[in-house]
Amino acid sequence: MTQPLPTRAQVLETLFQQWNPTSKTETVPTQEALGRVLVRDQVSQVTIPVVRASAMDGVAVQSARFADGPPDTSGWRQGEDFCRADTGDDFDDRFDAVIPIEKARIDPDGRLRLRDAWPVRPGDGIRPRGSAIQAGELLAKRDRPLRSFDLACLAMGGVAQVEVYQAPRVAFLPTGSELVPLGAPVGRGNNIDSNSVLVQGLLTEMGATPLCHPIVPDRPEEVAAALDRALEEADVVLLNGGSSKGAEDFNARLLEERGSALFHWVAAAPGKPLCVALVDGKPVINLPGPPLAVFYAMDWCVRAVVHRLLHKPMPRRQTILGTLTEPIQAPADMEILCMMDVLPGPGGYQVRQKPWRGGSIAGSLGAGAVYITDLGREIRPAGEVLEVTLLRGLEDF
Repeated sequence: MTQPLPTRAQVLETLFQQWNPTSKTETVPTQEALGRVLVRDQVSQVTIPVVRASAMDGVAVQSARFADGPPDTSGWRQGEDFCRADTGDDFDDRFDAVIPIEKARIDPDGRLRLRDAWPVRPGDGIRPRGSAIQAGELLAKRDRPLRSFDLACLAMGGVAQVEVYQAPRVAFLPTGSELVPLGAPVGRGNNIDSNSVLVQGLLTEMGATPLCHPIVPDRPEEVAAALDRALEEADVVLLNGGSSKGAEDFNARLLEERGSALFHWVAAAPGKPLCVALVDGKPVINLPGPPLAVFYAMDWCVRAVVHRLLHKPMPRRQTILGTLTEPIQAPADMEILCMMDVLPGPGGYQVRQKPWRGGSIAGSLGAGAVYITDLGREIRPAGEVLEVTLLRGLEDF
């Protein structure tokens, strides 16, 4: 009986059990830490207001002079009997209340006139010490990506720089003698290396630092040398191509020789020949060559590796329910990536699978959503309601 292929979940579980990465950190200015993940909790270094401050634009007065009702202010002089105190301002300690500027007028000669009569009590119109922020107050928690709001809180608390987890450096090595770089002439038997563009964009979106290498020909010694160079500079290495059983598919065999090959073949298509190994204690992932296989493996495998190094949880993408317009048939022993069109329909959305065999690769990569089939089910009939994961915002449909 044929042994079933490992699932995506089994591959990641085994990799994370056997791989013990060393967390790398760096200290960056607070204003440059957007999206980064804190190594430790951050607390305020300052108390603001330091003493107390005006809660509004107004005039600061002595509340005791209002104890018996509105005083005659015709002889009051600015700087002696009252002073201006705008929002957030400190002011002379002689004064203990602030009257809103809408209820007062300061004449050109500096005399104060009150528009209405009302009680003035100690502390009116004043923000007490520490009402904005207090020293030791928690500003941002560890292991959470920093938002713009968080950066503002850190700045308010006097935190000028923070220690964050370093963005993992991920090397990408496209292999294949048939490949030519983008912009080069395309001759018979050539393919443009579009995967470098795809992977660079995906890694950047994930928060990693992509290190895209030149194309490596299908010669074992050159692939091995390129792998050595990549292992020296990167935390994770991605090989692209040479993962199947073709005459020039050397990469998977190289990983078996150089390190601990954890898996070769997975129950996920396109991209079944994916190979995952540990070489010199670093994950090396051999991605199959087709662009859709690269996209799928990057999404479920490489993304999980990058987020583990970033100490970030995997993001939850937006999903919608859509009615299937045509049946989906897929092997029951595979988790198949289905690229989906999303169509507004009466009372909701309709979804339709793009052809994954024989269809346009460019058309498939332009899909608006994805759906991954369940193990154990071969057919999803037309009319079934599916939950699909969006690759675009709903405003695009």
